[in-house]
Amino acid sequence: MNQYKIIKKGVFEKESSFEERMNSMAREGWRALSVAVQGGVMVVLMEKNR
Repeated sequence: MNQYKIIKKGVFEKESSFEERMNSMAREGWRALSVAVQGGVMVVLMEKNR
C-alpha cells in the first residue's frame, strides 16, 4: 500500500529551501509523482511505499 502527501512551497519560502525539503523527503523514501502550479504556489504530490 502506498502513502501520499501533498506539499506546497510557501509564499515567502526560498526555492532552494523548498528543494532541500523535497530532497530530505526523497532521502526518507518519498518520490515526486506530480508537480503543478496553483495560484502561483508550487504543489507537489509525493508517494512512498509502506
